[in-house]
Amino acid sequence: MRNANPDIIPLIKQKTLALLMEKNPESIGMRDIASCCKVTATTIYHYYKDKDSLFQAIGLDCLRELNARILSEVEKAQMSHEQIFSAIYAFRDWCFENPRRALLVMQGIKSASDAAPALVEEFYVCNRTGEKLLKKAMDEGKAFSENPRLDVGILVSGLWGCIESVLLKKSEVEYWENGAEFTERFITLWAKSIFREN
Repeated sequence: MRNANPDIIPLIKQKTLALLMEKNPESIGMRDIASCCKVTATTIYHYYKDKDSLFQAIGLDCLRELNARILSEVEKAQMSHEQIFSAIYAFRDWCFENPRRALLVMQGIKSASDAAPALVEEFYVCNRTGEKLLKKAMDEGKAFSENPRLDVGILVSGLWGCIESVLLKKSEVEYWENGAEFTERFITLWAKSIFREN
């Protein structure tokens, strides 16, 4: 049995991500990836059962990077409601700063819905961060939600829909270069349903 080479996995991911920045996932084959890595396709199959599992691993890396950005911004805020807004804006800003990666993660890479539940759960890392923040605000009496997981899921899905409309130029033309204003309206509507009036 071949010994695993821990150095090859970062190389495979790096080269594959570079390809994904230029081509759609369906246009990339394992031989393309192998060629970029200067290894055989068999070598890549030693680490990933197919290209979808490799793409999903890269998607998870992107989500972890996004979640790290969210947590970094949250640390700068003190009040629970400010932390929620910091998380929301970190999510939005990362997507606008990394449009190709955001589109890949949110729509381009095949869902891992047939994976083990523990792996599927990893794809919700940002949602779980938002859920913890919302529950904290609820514990402090600053927010109201009958179902924090659902409300955060609606926030992420709805906000992504707004971001996607801007990135794909499907929003009104005046927002193609002003995604912050376009998304702010959705954020405000969501926040009004969650935060209590003092």
